[in-house]
Amino acid sequence: MKLVTVISVLAALLAGAFVALQPGINGQLAARLGTPLRAGVISFGVGCSLLCLIALVSGHGLPRPSQLHGAPLWLYLGGGAVGAMFVTTAMIVAPRIGATYFVALIFTGQMAASLVLDHFGWLGFPRSPANLGRLLGVCLLIGGLMLVARPDSSKGGRTTPIEPGSGQQTD
Repeated sequence: MKLVTVISVLAALLAGAFVALQPGINGQLAARLGTPLRAGVISFGVGCSLLCLIALVSGHGLPRPSQLHGAPLWLYLGGGAVGAMFVTTAMIVAPRIGATYFVALIFTGQMAASLVLDHFGWLGFPRSPANLGRLLGVCLLIGGLMLVARPDSSKGGRTTPIEPGSGQQTD
């Protein structure tokens, strides 16, 4: 395997770990600030500042408005809107259902959406039609999700909710 491929795989695994960390970090921030929206502002503010710094230090520079001339509105607003929806949902939902269940749901949703995006070649992805193997793979992921989401038998077959921001189970 080429070094660039190994580095790419490791970077993707690290990014996956960050997906599991982010809702917990932002959920704790939301509990401290009293609302997920305030925490989202901090999260995106820090992220935007860091990206600007990296762009400037790396020599890429900041985007110029002229580069967006003629682009459809969804193209430059879509990613930020989707990101804000994800972060807000994660801050609200993950502390209530737990990291494992949340990430399993996210992963399953990503795989199902990816299957559709690849099948139709939407958003610039190379067209790769859905086939039996890919459909079976998504079904197996859904089966795995069902195993992850199984109620805890030590609690009489029910899932114990987590009190948001406390990390403590409520009974």
